[in-house]
Order: sequence, then C-alpha cells, then structure tokens
Amino acid sequence: MRIHRLLPLALVATALLLGAPAAHAQTWALGDTLTVIQKPLLNIPSIVQPGTVLDISCSALPATTGWTASLERGAFSIPLQVQSAQYDATTLWWTLKALVPDVPVYDLYDLRVTAAGGINDVTRHAVKVQLTNPDDFYFVQVTDTHLPTYLYYYEAGAATDSSTTVGLRHIINDISVINPAFVAITGDFINEGELEDYLGRRYYSRAQQELREFEVPVFLTAGNHDLGGWDSTPPVDGTSRRDWWRFFGWKRLGNPPAGAPLRTQNYSFDYGPVHFATMEAYDNYDGWRTEFYGYTSFTAQQLAWLQADLAATTRTTKVLLHHYDFAGQLDLAALHVDMALAGHVHSSTDDVTPPYDILTDNASGTNRPFRLVRFADGRLDPRPTLEAGLNGQTLTVGYAPANDGTHDQVTATITNGYAERFENGRLKVAMPAAGGYVVTGGVLSQVDETSVPVICYVDVNIAPSAVTTVTVAVDATSPVGDAPPGATRLVGAWPNPFNPRTVITFALERPARCRLVVFDLQGRQVANLVDADLEAGNHSVTWRAIDADGRALPSGTYFASLRAGDYAETRKMTLLR
Repeated sequence: MRIHRLLPLALVATALLLGAPAAHAQTWALGDTLTVIQKPLLNIPSIVQPGTVLDISCSALPATTGWTASLERGAFSIPLQVQSAQYDATTLWWTLKALVPDVPVYDLYDLRVTAAGGINDVTRHAVKVQLTNPDDFYFVQVTDTHLPTYLYYYEAGAATDSSTTVGLRHIINDISVINPAFVAITGDFINEGELEDYLGRRYYSRAQQELREFEVPVFLTAGNHDLGGWDSTPPVDGTSRRDWWRFFGWKRLGNPPAGAPLRTQNYSFDYGPVHFATMEAYDNYDGWRTEFYGYTSFTAQQLAWLQADLAATTRTTKVLLHHYDFAGQLDLAALHVDMALAGHVHSSTDDVTPPYDILTDNASGTNRPFRLVRFADGRLDPRPTLEAGLNGQTLTVGYAPANDGTHDQVTATITNGYAERFENGRLKVAMPAAGGYVVTGGVLSQVDETSVPVICYVDVNIAPSAVTTVTVAVDATSPVGDAPPGATRLVGAWPNPFNPRTVITFALERPARCRLVVFDLQGRQVANLVDADLEAGNHSVTWRAIDADGRALPSGTYFASLRAGDYAETRKMTLLR
C-alpha cells in the first residue's frame, strides 16, 4: 500500500523554492476540460448498437435551441437524428435522445454536439458502436496506475519522470490485442491529484491523453490519490476533487441541484446480461468538506444510491467497481452483488467463491499486472492476475513486412506468453486499398476504408502459451467475384472509380439476413440496395449512383457497407462524373 508521507514544513518550503524552476523544464498542454457534454465521456462511454437510442447529457442554458449531434472518426462524420432535447431544471442538464444509425465501421467514435449560440463541443472515444451485446464476453480490470510517476512533486526527477505511464502503455498494448469488451480502471489513476495547475505538471491532462490510447471503451472511477488531497501540498484543500470534476465529471457535484443531490461520482451501466455499478472511493486526507465526505468513503448517500441502483436493474448478475472499502461498509451478500473489483493494497487476492471480493495488484508495479474477468454461461469467472512484464514481453506481435499499409501481404506473429486463451483477440492490419483481402489464421471481420491506409480488422482466437500466425493479403482474384464462395465477404465494386454504374459483389458462406447500403462521405445513408434473406453463394448488385428518390448523386467518395449475420465490412467507391 502506498502510504502518503506528510512533509515537514521546512521541506515543503525547500520544494517550493527548488522544485518550481525544474518543473518548467517541460511544458504540458492543457487537456480537454468538460464544458457542454457531460455524458457519455471518454471515461464514462456508451456502448450502443445501430437502431438504438443514445442518451446524451449536456450542460447549457435552459433556453438553448438548435441541438445537433454527430459521431466522428477523424475527418469522417455521421450525423445523428436528435429525436428529442429536454431541459431538466432539477438536474440543470439537458437530455438529448439521438438515434444510432448503421455505421461504416464498428468501433470507437468521438461525439460532437452543437447548438445555437456558438455551442460546439466534442468528447473523444465516447461512443462504441457494435453489432450486438454478446451474452458471453470478457473484460479487463486495471487499477492503481499512479500516473505519471510514483515520485512526489518535491522529489528529484519528479518533473520529468513518466515511468508509470510507460508501464501502463505495456498493458494497453496487450489489451489492444486481447480485445476485451471494455476496461474498468478502479482508482488511483493519478498519483497526486493536486498537480494539474501547480508547477505546470498537468497530471490530469496527461492522464486523460493516456486514456485515448486505449482501443476499447474505458470506464474510470476515482480513488484516494485522485481525490484525497494532501495537507502538505501547497494547492488549497479540495483541489484534487475540483480537478477531477474539471476533467472527468462533474462540476455540479460541488453544489448539487435538487434533482441530482449526490456529491460523489457514481454511475452504472449494463453490458449483456451483467449490471455494473461504479462508486468513487477516497481517504479525505486534506479534510475538505468533512460535513459532506467525512474522512473515508463511502457516504450514506453513496450507499443509498448503490442499494437503489441495484434494486432497479433487471440484470441478474451484478458487479461492483470501486477503489477500496476503507471502512468496511460493503456487505456483498446483503447487497446481492456477485462480484466486487477493487485495488489500493498493491497486491492481488483471488477469491474463489461467490460473491467474489477481489483486489488486484497495482498496474504501476514492475510486473505490469491486470486482471481478466470472463462471463460465460451466466457465470462470472475472475482469472488470476496477468502480468505484461517489465518491458511488455509477455504478449508480443511482430509484423513482416512492416504494418504500414504499403505491402500487398503482411504476416503477423502473435507470441502469447500468458497461460490464457483470448478467443476474442483482434489485430488491425494496415493494407493498400484493394477490391478484397484474403486472411489465413483469423477471420476478416470488417474493413475500414474511411481513412488511408485501409485497416483490416482480423479476429483471432489466440491460443494460450503458444505462437499464432495470421496473414493478410490483397485478393488477386477480386473483384471478379465468380469463384466458388468461401468465407462471407464483401468482394468489392467494379469498375471503381465508376461513372455512373458499378457492380457491387459479395459472397455468403451460408444463408444469412443481408443488408447492403451506401453511405456518402458525411456518413449519410444514400441508398439501400439489399435488405433481405439470401442464400449462400456469390451475389451482385448494380448501383447507378442514384439515391433512394432516384436522383443522380454528385461526384465524390461513397462507401458500400454489407451486414450479413454477424459479419460487417465496408468498401470505398469513387464516383467520377
């Protein structure tokens, strides 16, 4: 356990005199503080499916009008249909309900919201669009990252050390390949929660940037290092909490309205058949607002919120995510919670009987630990702690030639040193644009042609303690499309570029419900070419570059998107008039 050390006043004075100049050896940019969008966020994302409704919470004046919302990936933007926008005077927030459309790529999207009066706000990686919410899945818990360094601000080298950030990146690299449904970070994300503005250290800004490096949704909750504050640190009491509100939510917690009376950040979400409840936990070191927070979590309000939240869910399996139960206030059996995941003690405890009460080792340790939790056949299965290794050597991927999008064939060699199978593994292989691709050793799940180079998403069943080889190659036979059908795939369009007619070809391995649509560069659906049950085999559809109303479309870039059962793929087409 990392115990905070109170500094003698003389040492504090010395640190102020000697530490401040050194801190300016490197300048860190201010991160993305919360303004309009309050949920979903980078740290509290939404996982949605096409055809469902996305709830967006915004902070704006009651008279605000003209709300719009869109999903973005780089320069690619998909407008959302805002079905309603309502202001709640008791919570001081707007709630926007937006219909999630079909998208060219199932992945993480930024969320942008605009309104009259110059409102234009974006939150990164806030929405994950996927085809389904599976009944069986696995997720990863990471805890006690202590970014960016274990050194306290007054210690030599603290201004430039980023050792814990480097350690987390090793874990992120493994998670990108393991491809869990999401990651839960259970507190002590930041080592000193008061070092955002003080000495220009920008700990919150830098940690926020680290969240953006994850390639899966991340749900974050606060711990004692994030919120507690130190008596011995010069920033005023309550600085750490205020900075959490600035970057991760929410300013209203400082003076809560009648309709949202909690002063702590607690939230919940569902994934498949499982309900997840998340509560901040803290040790109130600087004694800020003890009339509200006491000295250790949890407050009576938090416990009442937890009981009400668990009682309201229809999910039969319930998981609690928090940093640590400092005062022994949680009775998992009485709460009917199936599992609690926490950290803080910097060691792992593996509970083998439900309700599981599990602590996981600190991710900032030299062994780079994290935990995989499975849910299958209606049961939770917490796996023993995994260790990425000091240099991230446990799970590696080598590419030959380089994975840079310039080669017609790339082979990836996955060396899995974990004694754990990752059946939902994923590689993202950069390839040149082509009519189609052939994959061996994995399954081509989708192709992202919204950017250059093209990215092939390859699903891989990664065997434990073994080497798995995957090859992706340009399909030299496409886009002819008259060969016997193999795996389900969107072969491509021919000719391409075209004017004004092209033939889109796809193959089905087995009968499936199919939907073939065309998007423009702004993500708007302009044509629905197929929406039917089709037999196995090769299929071709002629498109004459007209929209649903028969109007000729202008020159530009378009995307043919095929959904066939669980398969999804997109191909880029260029219309030249």
